[in-house]
Amino acid sequence: MAIQVSHLPHVSNTKVWRDRWDPMHSSIFSVEFTVPFVLRGEYDSEEMCVLSLQVLSVEGLDGLQKSVGIYTQKYLGTDVAFFNPKIDNTTIDFNITFNLNLRNVSDAYVYKIFKEWYNLMYDMATGVRAIKDMCCAETMNIYEANRDGTIWRQITFRNVFVTSIQGMNSLDYTSSDPRTLSVGLHADYWEEILA
Repeated sequence: MAIQVSHLPHVSNTKVWRDRWDPMHSSIFSVEFTVPFVLRGEYDSEEMCVLSLQVLSVEGLDGLQKSVGIYTQKYLGTDVAFFNPKIDNTTIDFNITFNLNLRNVSDAYVYKIFKEWYNLMYDMATGVRAIKDMCCAETMNIYEANRDGTIWRQITFRNVFVTSIQGMNSLDYTSSDPRTLSVGLHADYWEEILA
């Protein structure tokens, strides 16, 4: 009788197999937005919910892991490594990519929200500049979950503002791909909670 590979000890003794552990998926997440207080009259909570549904991807979260770097000195022809006495920075820059859809035939609401937010810093059309308090959203939350929706990681970003908007650069008669918008964001600090 042939031995079944699936019953061999190296397979049957693994806790992942035996205890039915689920893998972590990078595609099970949600993003919860707020906007600066000067935009809250224009964009209500329903629009923030719709905006959350347009998120395609989030990049740059490795920037949450801050550490001191190292430097080296030469000693008798050899390198000796030391830890830097300080962290290079304590902020984070990350990107979120959105689907772009027109609401009510002609309302490019995703692009409009971020363009108005970005223009708070310096509006080229009017020359108006705002102070930081007017440009920052208080919070932005990212939730990662398992397949049944149980949240295992929550990241709450504080003092969030827009640093770039990309995706509106070119028009192309040969393309049938829908547009996406990449928004660069900056946060002064954050809290990461693991279940």
